[in-house]
Parts: sequence; structure tokens; C-alpha cells
Amino acid sequence: MLNPVKYKKVISISKIVLGVGIFLFSVGCSNENKHAEGELLAKTYCASCHLFTPPSILPRRVWGEKILPSMGLKMGMSHGPIYTYGNPESNPVLNPIMPQEDWDKIVHYYLNRSENSIPKNVIQDQEYSNLFEPHIYSDDSLAIISMTTYDEKSARLFLGNVGNSSLVTLDNNGGILNSEKLESPPVKIMFKDSSDYLLTIGDINPSDDAKGRLKIGDNSIEGLMRPVDFLVYDMNLDGYDDVFVCNYGNNVGDFSLFENLKNGTYKKRIIHPMSGAIKVEMANMDTDEENEIVVLFAQEHEMIMIWDYENDSFIGEKVVQFQPAFGSVDFQLRDMDGDGLKDIIIGNGDNSDLSTVLKNFHGVRVLLNRGNKNFSEDYFLPIHGVSKVLAEDFDQDGDTDILTISNFGDFTDPMFKSVNFLSNEGELVFKPKYINGLPDFRWQTMDVSDFDKDGDLDVFLGAFNLNIGPEESNISDRKNISWVRLENKIN
Repeated sequence: MLNPVKYKKVISISKIVLGVGIFLFSVGCSNENKHAEGELLAKTYCASCHLFTPPSILPRRVWGEKILPSMGLKMGMSHGPIYTYGNPESNPVLNPIMPQEDWDKIVHYYLNRSENSIPKNVIQDQEYSNLFEPHIYSDDSLAIISMTTYDEKSARLFLGNVGNSSLVTLDNNGGILNSEKLESPPVKIMFKDSSDYLLTIGDINPSDDAKGRLKIGDNSIEGLMRPVDFLVYDMNLDGYDDVFVCNYGNNVGDFSLFENLKNGTYKKRIIHPMSGAIKVEMANMDTDEENEIVVLFAQEHEMIMIWDYENDSFIGEKVVQFQPAFGSVDFQLRDMDGDGLKDIIIGNGDNSDLSTVLKNFHGVRVLLNRGNKNFSEDYFLPIHGVSKVLAEDFDQDGDTDILTISNFGDFTDPMFKSVNFLSNEGELVFKPKYINGLPDFRWQTMDVSDFDKDGDLDVFLGAFNLNIGPEESNISDRKNISWVRLENKIN
């Protein structure tokens, strides 16, 4: 027979356990509901400006300390569950775009669905390549290079010196012929017909100040917003060259055409009012006989747009987009599969803003052109901190190889290589190799030219030894390098 006292105790304990279980289940369901609501709200509000970003791409600490407070402020939210913006009286006037409880759900979703860390790239061992012989040049006054351009006609190398905002001209032996002081660091130089085009950025650091300048012979276009690239083309076929300009900016910027008014002045025509335009190219991207304008946008937009030009109108289309931490830096247009259509080779690795952690989605990708402006990602090699890509037949075997350089690399890993030569083995198979005799350093600029006129392509690299980005990218204790010429030894 059961003891009534013990039986009552068993019943009481069972009720408690059952109650706790129901409570935990209800809390779990509540949290799951909150997560689901937060995800839906993020896809509604956050994805209205950029591609939806899953929590898994960044560590929890980065979301909580950097990304969410910054995004919250941009969206007019005064605070989140884990942060405030200091003294409310000193804050700018906020115009919230959503109820505070909705923003709290978004914050809760990202903080609870992200991990403490993200997986690092597993770097595979590479064989070395003797295709290039490095010629290394060091100059204490040239530690941060903003531009590297070799002009075959004049046989001169032009470097942008960030340290004193100057354009440095060197001879074929690396001797400095001239150093011209400018108002800000130069980022691109081009020689066309009888005109010299020289672009200065205004501010290297993030800024919306319109202090950039494009000098065109004796004339200039002033008031550019942190410009980083331009393209010269007679768009209306009137015999006078117009200029497309990528006004990268910071929070504001645009991609614009400056129409030549034939009197030394230019009229600005905004094609797309969006910050982050980082590179422009012109090429035939489809099966018609006309060229299109291809522009890469970085910042949080992270997309490639293609414009057709018809009847004095620009008709644009977004052809590919990535999540906002992608870090777009450069692209090349080449036919990689022999179908007659230009494909996109894109490098991503910018890592100097809010989320300065090593990212396993940085690297180089080949986006195959499937026709009708549709592209598919058919190759990806993860490489930390890619800053530039070149796609050329460097080994002269009839296909297109890829050369990448990195600025924000993992220099704590002896397996990491800051220059990668991807030898094309056919069928979109690339064999990564490192350059024998070339030290791993922070590289930001790159140019290609037949320097020694022997029929193959040589490469110039510009260093950017500035301690920014992830901790693993700091190499300030290493010997300074200014620039490198990679001599192609195939011929």
C-alpha cells in the first residue's frame, strides 16, 4: 500500500517538474518566435537597403559592438537591448523608421543566432612558381602607395605617395625622376591622345567631403566625392571625350558622367546616386554589337550594375549582388569559358571598416556569363583580404590566368600568401602558386605591362603598410617595402 504522505510529495514534485518544463518550453517557444519575428523584420527593414545578411557571417561581438549600433543609428533608433549612444542630449535628431520594439527584436535575433567566432580559411600548401622574378624596391618615404601605373610609351613608372600626397615618377631602374606635390593622394593616371588625366581622391579615409579632383590637361573637374576611378569615352560621338567618374564617397556618393562642353568645362550627369562606386569598365557583355557600362559598387551595396545607352538614356540593371560585409574591391572582364561572352572575375577583401575580423568569404570568384545579363558563380578560392585581381595569359599557354594580391591578410599564418598566381588548368580549374622569392607584405595597388618589351606581361605591385584592419594583418614590425616589379620569365 502507498504511503499517503510520500504519494502527496511525489505528486507535488511532479507538478513542479512539469511546471518548470512547461515554463522552459514556453520560454523556448517565445524565443523562437522572437527570433522568427526578428528575422522577418530584418528582411523587411534592413534588406530594403542591401542584401539580407545572415547572422552567421560575423561573430557575435562584432554584431553587438559595431554593426548593430551603427545600423541602429542610421535607421534612427536611439538604442538597443545592449547599448545606448551615450548622452541622449548630445545625439543628433533621430528619425526612427520603425517601432523600438521591432528594432529590439532585430538586435535579439542577430545576437542570439550568431556565434562567438566564424571559421577561418583552411589554407592549403602551395607549390612555388618561377614564372616571375621579383625586383624589390624600398624607400622609407614611400611606405603607403595609392597608385601604381607603368606607361610603356614614356617608359616611366608612376606611384601615388600617400605620405606627402605626391605623384612620383621613376625611371626603369627605379630612380626617382620627379616628385610633384598634390592637394591629395593620386589614385589613377591615364594618358590619352594629347591629354593627361590625373585623379586625386581628396580623402583616403572615409569622408563625404567633395575635395577630389580630376585634372585633364590644363583643365580640371573639381568637387568630386572621394573619387577612385574614371573612364574616358566619347559617349555622344561628337568628337570630344566625356568622362565617367566613380564618386565612392562614404555615406553619399554617385556614379556620374561628365559631359564635355567643348570649352574646357564639363557638365555633371548623375547616372546612379549611390555611394561605393569603385570601378568602371566598358565592354560588350551580350550578343549585340554595342558596348555596355559595367560598374562595381562596394560599401553596403556590394553589387555589379550594367548600363545600356540608348537615345541619350542610360538603362541600368543590377546583375549580381552580395551581402554587405562582402568587401568588393576589383573586377576584370574576360571570356573564361570560350563561349564568346565576357565573364566577371571579382575580388573581395576590403576589411578596414566596422567588421575588422578575418572573413572566410573573402577571395576571388569567377562569375560566368549565361546570357541576357545572367551570371552564375562557378569558381571561388578563399583568400583573406584580396585588394586587386588581374586576369591575363601570363604563362602564354592560351588561357587566362588570375593574379591576386592582398592587403588584409592573415600574416600570423605561415601558410598564407599575399600574392597568389592562379594557373589556369582548363575547365575553370586553377592551381594556386606563390611567387618564389617574394616576401609576404601588404599590397594594395597593381598594374600590368610588358616592361622589358620581350613579349610577355610583367607586373608592378604597390605596398600599403598601414596598420589598419584585423589584428592578423599587422606587419608594422617588418622591413619596409615600397614597390615590386615582377619580371615575367616566360620569354
